[in-house]
Amino acid sequence: MNSFSITRTGTYLTIQDFGRFHLQHLGISSSGAMDQRVLKELAKVISDHQNQFLEFAYVGPSLKVQEGAIKVSVGGFCKIFVQKRNNTQIEHQPYTSINLFEGDELTIHNTISSVYGYIAIENGLGLKPCLQSYSTDTKAQIGSINRPLQIGDTFQIKKDVSSWEVQSSEGLQNLNQTHFKVYPGPQISYFSDEVIKTFISQPFKISSQSDRMGLRLEGPSLLSHLSHDILSEGILPGSIQVPSNGKPIVLMRDIPCTGGYPKIAILSGEDISKIAQLPPGTVINFDLESQSI
Repeated sequence: MNSFSITRTGTYLTIQDFGRFHLQHLGISSSGAMDQRVLKELAKVISDHQNQFLEFAYVGPSLKVQEGAIKVSVGGFCKIFVQKRNNTQIEHQPYTSINLFEGDELTIHNTISSVYGYIAIENGLGLKPCLQSYSTDTKAQIGSINRPLQIGDTFQIKKDVSSWEVQSSEGLQNLNQTHFKVYPGPQISYFSDEVIKTFISQPFKISSQSDRMGLRLEGPSLLSHLSHDILSEGILPGSIQVPSNGKPIVLMRDIPCTGGYPKIAILSGEDISKIAQLPPGTVINFDLESQSI
């Protein structure tokens, strides 16, 4: 038996995967990792991850091997150190496999110019799926572990590491894209040509009030000439909705399944991951595809 424990949580440490699908009609969000590009890169290093990853924001956790040995890899731009049993400290690079033995402690410092980081563990975390997924939606209290992780949480991994050979991936080279193409939303007609021109010509800043549910944007008000209330309807991650204050919200992974605000535009799936990595205060711009103004 192999096991490790959380000795420091960092910030908002949860279990995530590639998402919980086909249940939105029952009021259950897709959830999943905010930046799914990182999971794909980690899968090149730790192929047998069992679709079970640790996600953290800004400040990483510490993990200590209590019994046996495990192999992990860390994704994202961050500093990574391992404190060995003999008290020597070794620095490791992201997207490289790290062999951890009994008594070793992995510590991940803060992310650098980005928000989210991830840890993949060979053979997974020994969890059982919840509603066909391992991902955590803390607001709905859904997940294999339906809360942020805490110090002392321990994971048992029955299967041994298959090989101690070090593996690596190039990882993601750029997490700082700030210009995004969007597509017309279903209620774009609720906004005048002048407002749409403002939306695509003026910058917006990501607010500190953002979270896994949505990125709130500060900037010019996008006021509808019809109404800011619509009949509640299904919504998708990447939708950009505009409430009555005119401040757009980019909906993210833990969205509510229905919404009653008009949606001016929608991001592509790839860009949801990209915009998720931008910290509060980042200035972004939008370019509307397939729309003549």
